[in-house]
Amino acid sequence: MQPIILYDIPSKAPNNIWAPNPAKTRPVAQFCLEYKGLPYTIVWVEFKDIPITMKCKVGASTTEGGRYTLPVIKDPNTGLVIADSLAIAEYLDKTYPEKPIIPRGANVLMGLFEPAYCSVAYGKAVKLILTKTLEVMNDSSREYFIQTRLELLGKTRWEDVSEENVQQQWEDFKKGLDEIDKWYQKSGGKWIMGDTFSFADMVVACRTIWWNTIFDEEQLRELHSWNDGRWGRVLADVNAECGTNL
Repeated sequence: MQPIILYDIPSKAPNNIWAPNPAKTRPVAQFCLEYKGLPYTIVWVEFKDIPITMKCKVGASTTEGGRYTLPVIKDPNTGLVIADSLAIAEYLDKTYPEKPIIPRGANVLMGLFEPAYCSVAYGKAVKLILTKTLEVMNDSSREYFIQTRLELLGKTRWEDVSEENVQQQWEDFKKGLDEIDKWYQKSGGKWIMGDTFSFADMVVACRTIWWNTIFDEEQLRELHSWNDGRWGRVLADVNAECGTNL
């Protein structure tokens, strides 16, 4: 089997692990590949180069909203190019069915989970998240990141994003994660789906990877104390399940 190609964005962060897009994260795709034991290689694409690279060199389709985003995989074994983390999970389950990522009959629920998680967990703190993310952005992509994020937020100046009340956003962030913690409590098991590991838990773990990358030491100490250490524990559990160390 030829290695699947995973396209990702480089950064100043250690091992380039991060997530510049509030809705998509590369580690989800990496968790999927590792969980299934599939060989893969990573190709780094600067944030500003995503549209031209995906359109002209890779042949990827735009995702919802007509934008080119990562993660994207290209499978030389089938010739197919897949964009979007959920679509990647669905493709891998269909093409390489051993160890399913999405439990049978749960595709619709998984599709609803990621946007729901994003909205509840940090929808009110997204400006803080973006401001902190910009700090690990490679210099060559900073201006493109600012331009595209301003368009998404309907703003004209980055100051309108970066000067938002940080303390209030931090408090809103905690409240959001408190709600997600209740989802886990109601599941009656280790995972979002109780005793069944799934794509949803990868999504949650990937956000913790993001937080670990962008927040400073004091913020991380506080965050990892919330909800009885839930978020670091979920990441550790997902890493153990997938055989990774992300």
